[in-house]
Amino acid sequence: MDILRPVILAGFKHRPGVHCGSTALSNALRARGLDLPEHMVFGLGAGLGFFYVTEPSQSPTHTIFGRHLWLEKTACAVLGAGYGDRTEDDAVRAWEGATRALARGIAPILITDLRHLPYAGTRTPFNWHSVVLAGYDPERRIAFLADTEREGVCEVAFDDLERARSSDGPPFGYTGRRWMEVEAPARPRPMAEAVVDALRRQARGMLRDGRGAAGVAGLERFAEELPAWSRRASGEADRSWSFRFAYQVIERRGTGGGLFRVLYSRFLEEAERLVPSLAGSGLSARMKELAGRWTSLAQAFKALSEAPGAGAPPPVAGIAGDIARGERRFFEEVAALLP
Repeated sequence: MDILRPVILAGFKHRPGVHCGSTALSNALRARGLDLPEHMVFGLGAGLGFFYVTEPSQSPTHTIFGRHLWLEKTACAVLGAGYGDRTEDDAVRAWEGATRALARGIAPILITDLRHLPYAGTRTPFNWHSVVLAGYDPERRIAFLADTEREGVCEVAFDDLERARSSDGPPFGYTGRRWMEVEAPARPRPMAEAVVDALRRQARGMLRDGRGAAGVAGLERFAEELPAWSRRASGEADRSWSFRFAYQVIERRGTGGGLFRVLYSRFLEEAERLVPSLAGSGLSARMKELAGRWTSLAQAFKALSEAPGAGAPPPVAGIAGDIARGERRFFEEVAALLP
């Protein structure tokens, strides 16, 4: 069996607590000797986001996401860590590229479609699921993956992993068999300095005008259009699935609850401890409050998905509007605190 190193594989063991999409980067950094808890990796990557996508030709026709796609790249920039983003259309060369990284002592992060990873047990496509290649057995044609909320490593047949890497499924289509190679920083940056950099990037990212698709602008458009979801759905099954998928994205799909806001509040607790100007700011408490509102919205979505023909009543749309206003105020204040 060809594996990275037993000591690195041991580092991929399940850790109690909140687990989300930043687990892959946490594992990749740990493989290079930099051990940071998941909430710190998420926050340093300015990982909080909001994306609102409407697509009449697929179901669900209305989709939201709460994690920024470029968390890994941003975290490496903030930490001063080396980062390589690779794509390869040829299946053989894509596999060789990932295994060459292993041979150099790097645990590559692979972008996959969750539905093609048998251990996930889902038929729902999600084509931006990050896993870490921890090793492989060429005789058995098995890859060992470290994945979110899974203890130790998962065994996946080479053919299944290739299907997962080459998928053109939603929400992002073909990703070019993407993988990322992460190095530890040559000279560790002072953590307080890195935290401030990350907070500035996070505020700028959320306040940047995404033309109604991303950040606070996307959140405001989502809240405004929410009452019309049922009318715009392509049928009863799609109406139910749009609400159900939104519930899952907020509470269940590796977010740690509250659309990643619980996880981000833990980063803010560390930020308040590390950065004197943030002490007493109450940022972490306010983010926990926002996370609670997201959870309330998720539970309303779950109920709507189980009620035939139901649309979002004014109180549900009101929760979404409160969240949008709260997040705009929050990030505007962070931007003012750290100009």
